[in-house]
Amino acid sequence: MHKHTLDLRHLIRQCPECARRFSPDAVFCPFDGAKLEDAQRPDAEDPLVGQTIDARYTIESVLGEGGMGTVYRAKHVALGRALALKVLRFDLAQEADLAARFLQEAQATAAIKHPNVVAITDFGRLPDQRPYFVMELLAGRTLAALLKAGGALPPRDAARLAIAIADGLEAAHAAGVVHRDMKPENVFLIGAGIGEVRIVDFGAAMMAGATRLTKAGIVFGTPHYMSPEQAAGKTVDHRADVYALGIMLYEMLTGRVPFEGDTYMGVLTQHMFVAPKPPSELVPELSGKLGALESVVMRALEKEPSARFATMREFGEATATAFEARGATPSWPAPSSARKTPLPRGIADDLELPTMGEIRERLSAHDGLERRSRARAFVYAVVGVSIALICAGVGVRVYSANNAAHPSASATAPTATVPTATAPTASAITTQPLPSTEPAASASTAQSATSAPASAASVPSNARAPHPPSTHAPPHVDHPRDHTGTVDSLGPDPFSR
Repeated sequence: MHKHTLDLRHLIRQCPECARRFSPDAVFCPFDGAKLEDAQRPDAEDPLVGQTIDARYTIESVLGEGGMGTVYRAKHVALGRALALKVLRFDLAQEADLAARFLQEAQATAAIKHPNVVAITDFGRLPDQRPYFVMELLAGRTLAALLKAGGALPPRDAARLAIAIADGLEAAHAAGVVHRDMKPENVFLIGAGIGEVRIVDFGAAMMAGATRLTKAGIVFGTPHYMSPEQAAGKTVDHRADVYALGIMLYEMLTGRVPFEGDTYMGVLTQHMFVAPKPPSELVPELSGKLGALESVVMRALEKEPSARFATMREFGEATATAFEARGATPSWPAPSSARKTPLPRGIADDLELPTMGEIRERLSAHDGLERRSRARAFVYAVVGVSIALICAGVGVRVYSANNAAHPSASATAPTATVPTATAPTASAITTQPLPSTEPAASASTAQSATSAPASAASVPSNARAPHPPSTHAPPHVDHPRDHTGTVDSLGPDPFSR
């Protein structure tokens, strides 16, 4: 094994609440938020060490433990090639959702083909049904170990690393994968010094089409690098990775993260409500050395996602531009054809991973359909109410005309005499025309239509002669039109489930 390979067989950190073990770089337990304590791994060997998995992989030793599983050094039986094999923790394998999330990590990582992202070569299940996946063995150390050993990096090296990480994350976002747990522990540096970069541990990743395992309102990630929207349990997209990389660049330049706290929630609260100090204000020695790079960091750390860089490419290009004017850092890399490599057979059959652009287009189209649907519903409601009012007005007119033409009640009741001063007449009812959307008829037509029924009916001798018909023309109303065939159907909602 390479002399820089991180071997965590003995040095670990443990949660005082749930007793789960983690790598020495971890600070808080992701399950209960408790602060981790230093501990030693038990002397007893792991029961998987020495076993052969699926007749292909022999487990040689333990490399480390994380929140989701244990990483082993393994050797391919037929090829003799050294690999890393990650197995889901035994206590977590009993929960179906967590097992599904673990396999999702393998699928998410395998979907990304980029030299700066760790390569997944195989996955399966142990005899006890715990899932595992196999990846390339990384010889080197994490960015967290580098920062812990030497503190802040020269601005040139910090910018170079940020560009390499942004390049790998851009490929992940193009595959529809958001990492959501970017931190120095998940960036591996191959070889001595800075060397090559590998992004690892997509365990908290969100893939398009797999949102059941990453619902809004559930907080995943490490608090020191978590975006404000993620800390608040809101919907997260690729700009959460932009924020996390901004925190990492801040730490590479200053040796410290912008927000510290004694509790998990204490750190999250600062991400949501406290503005970070500029790096040169936190470390005065950086004043005049960062130039435009400081503005790049502060823009990546904006609280509102819309105020950050829109893409990782934009972040990386801004970082490169900040130093290219001084000739101090490589340019943003040219697009790599490796990013368009198709998924491995079997994974491609199960996953449909739209790009972030396609996702935004679909959401925009869906919002447009909803707006048009609401507008049409409003118009139909107004038309329906208008028709109802018109029909009611016609009914009142017909009823009043019939009463004026056939006053049967006053003619057949010998003992009941209605006072003439209060007796309703046809003209008294129809003098105020009702609202209508149709043009009013002429006054002469309305007058003949109103007086015709009155002249045809016999008037009782004890009834007062009616007043002359009103000169106000009642509105002319056609029969309501049938709108059942005019509704412009939107068809089935393409986003309905």
